[in-house]
Amino acid sequence: MIVALIGGCTNIVKNPTNIKKSFVQINKKVEVQVCGENEKSKSNECKTLITMNSTGSGSIVWNEYQIGGTPRTLVLTADHICENQEYTLKDFDQRVIGHIKENLGFKKEFKFISKPIMKVLDSNGNFYPVKQPPWIRNVAADTCIVETSINAPSLVIGSNISYGEKVTNIAAPKGIFFPNTSGGGVFFTQGLYNGQFVMESDKRGNRLFSMYNLMAAPGSSGSPVLNGSGEIIGMIHSIDSRYCNLITAQCNSPVSYSATLDQIRDTLAEALAAIKRGKGAVFDYKKIGQ
Repeated sequence: MIVALIGGCTNIVKNPTNIKKSFVQINKKVEVQVCGENEKSKSNECKTLITMNSTGSGSIVWNEYQIGGTPRTLVLTADHICENQEYTLKDFDQRVIGHIKENLGFKKEFKFISKPIMKVLDSNGNFYPVKQPPWIRNVAADTCIVETSINAPSLVIGSNISYGEKVTNIAAPKGIFFPNTSGGGVFFTQGLYNGQFVMESDKRGNRLFSMYNLMAAPGSSGSPVLNGSGEIIGMIHSIDSRYCNLITAQCNSPVSYSATLDQIRDTLAEALAAIKRGKGAVFDYKKIGQ
């Protein structure tokens, strides 16, 4: 219940040197299966078509400790990491369709089912399973809250910062993350807060972003942006694609876009409310600031 969550014993990080204890790498595996009547086995069954692996970043934003019990931990990450894409025939070319029919044996009607499995990896090298589905997904803000169980401190939600103020980002860009029993090597970078702006989009509606001159790359998605006190004030979800090389597909952008402080606050509040209801929710806000 939410009362237990709020009333639980929490250990909160304030010292920036201890931030990496509250950082996790997100490891996601998606198994896409083909399901239907199989002519080879003469039965209804599912077979794996493809398995995809990806990584991202996340931070602990709430942790409830129960004496003699299991910690209940909420991790903030990017929504596009949490998203479970649905697949149809249109997503595959004729070679794949031919493989499904001739090699896998599904010559009649069949459907695709995607099964996501998420784990988080802490700086000490320990993996922890993530419960599915997420408690909250805010599609427009690109924020998501998932639950796991880690005996680690949570980050403090900070307050508004000023233009040009120095910030820190801790992330696992391109999977650069070297955990070990002594705390490992965790990537830090520093930059400045560049303000907020509205990104206009026909597909997803107008979206409110925060901007930083922080170096980020694929794998940085979901990583926390922190003020000088080690408090979370943003979460990287995208980079400026104009810094991507179209030939090599390499992206190393010095400009990063982030969820705003208010969006992070709202996402955590919605997650706690979802826990109280006992049911997760997906929000696809179109209005600015939501």
